[in-house]
Amino acid sequence: MIAPTATVDSFLKAHSEFVKVYKFAGVPDFLDRTNRVSGNSDLMFGSLARVVIHQQLSGKVARVFEDRLLTATGAVSPTSLQLLGFEGLRKIGLSTAKSKALLDLSRRVDDETIDLSAFHGMADDEISTQICTIYGFGPWSAHMFLIFEMGRLNVWAPADLGVRKGFQILYDLGELPSVQEMQNSQDRYAPYSSLATWFFWRVLEMPALVKP
Repeated sequence: MIAPTATVDSFLKAHSEFVKVYKFAGVPDFLDRTNRVSGNSDLMFGSLARVVIHQQLSGKVARVFEDRLLTATGAVSPTSLQLLGFEGLRKIGLSTAKSKALLDLSRRVDDETIDLSAFHGMADDEISTQICTIYGFGPWSAHMFLIFEMGRLNVWAPADLGVRKGFQILYDLGELPSVQEMQNSQDRYAPYSSLATWFFWRVLEMPALVKP
């Protein structure tokens, strides 16, 4: 396995425009994780459940709901979520959409419509396609799972508003690039598109680059 710093060094040699972002943000956190979910169905299920909970919420608020769910179930699993049921999920404060998504995820994994244990040997687009069949899961959810939970290095999120804004700021563009323009840029960062995605998010945190 390539060391995180070696991966970043290789990326920066090809894309020196990110050096200032790296000096500000450091090594992407998803590169430095030692406990990957790949190959562990229980961990992958828990990770997908977290992705649902984190949709459109700040990290702090999402963790409150994670704690509530863990308290209500004892252990987040397909069986425990189905036992808790829709009303139980709503009772801990999860939205209707998120409750439905968690239950659909649990049913599909339970009946093996989706085989999480097979994800480790699958390509990114194959995993993304399967994840997007689950109620409430879209490309953003698949991208977050692939990057932060599976540590895949070549994931590009062209429709993500934060990535588009970061791209605009870093390259000093007059207007926000379209999703299609972003899609056309993916090959530019291969095989480390995940690093570009992460660094573009960090651009938005840099006062020296973000204009008032």
